[in-house]
Amino acid sequence: MTETAVEQFTEHQRKRGKRVSVVSPLDAPFFETERGSLILGDCLQTLKSLPANSVDLFVTSPPYDGQPKYGNGEKYERDWYRDFFMAVSAEILRTLKPHGSFVLNYRSKRRGAERGVLQYEMIFWLREQGFLFCEDFIWGKPSPPPGKFNRFLKDAVEYCFQFSKTNDWQFFPENCLSPARWDAKDRERRKKLAHNYVRANAPSGQGRKRVQAGPDMVRPSTLLHLEPEFSPNPVKHPARFPVELPSFFIKLLTQPGQLVVDPFGGTGTTGLAAERLDRRWLLVEIDPTYASIVPTRFENGR
Repeated sequence: MTETAVEQFTEHQRKRGKRVSVVSPLDAPFFETERGSLILGDCLQTLKSLPANSVDLFVTSPPYDGQPKYGNGEKYERDWYRDFFMAVSAEILRTLKPHGSFVLNYRSKRRGAERGVLQYEMIFWLREQGFLFCEDFIWGKPSPPPGKFNRFLKDAVEYCFQFSKTNDWQFFPENCLSPARWDAKDRERRKKLAHNYVRANAPSGQGRKRVQAGPDMVRPSTLLHLEPEFSPNPVKHPARFPVELPSFFIKLLTQPGQLVVDPFGGTGTTGLAAERLDRRWLLVEIDPTYASIVPTRFENGR
């Protein structure tokens, strides 16, 4: 740990009345609750220590390619993904339960006049590794961060790719229902559509019966309208996602008590979402500065 991270963690533990001893991340968690733990260390080594077929859901966002703002000097170019990230994903595949899912939040950066294609390459690499490509979700940001991009518009989209180990991945859309949009104008429009009618027997012969507009609550779509994370960022993490993002996938793809893992834990957002939703969780983060804010976030509940 860096000196700053040790001081922050130690002070937090003292305020909670805890006895403090700084240990290796291999000896004890950096932070823990009754439901989960944050390990400070190399995610590949931590995943190798997990039993096969033990995790219900992985939700993670690895470092964006060509992003120098993580503070460790690494730019995470294509070779990092082809080598290290694919070694991590191999462990994800090994430790994922047959009914489990792996959700990857990622969008490659622009390269000059062209959008990078690493996000699509990763889909093919993961399929070659043995994953099934289940779904692609679009995270649409209504208020993207401002910026000046010459011939480009503001970047308001990221992807969340869902992979599984088998065809039997679990799915609980009833946990994610959203209000239906059956306003008066829409009901009138639906009356005119042929597929909103079914054949029905009538005294005078065959007739048609209008199908009702539907329930008040319906399944959501694969377009997720979520604002970027605008809360205070004291550790200056360059790529946070809002807690609502992992919350959606945790509700959609797991049940209470199941295990959620984020190998690139950052400032603990996935763990915080899992904690709120009564799931067990495990985070791994290599940067002690980012990890140092996690106890405070859990204490504050955000």
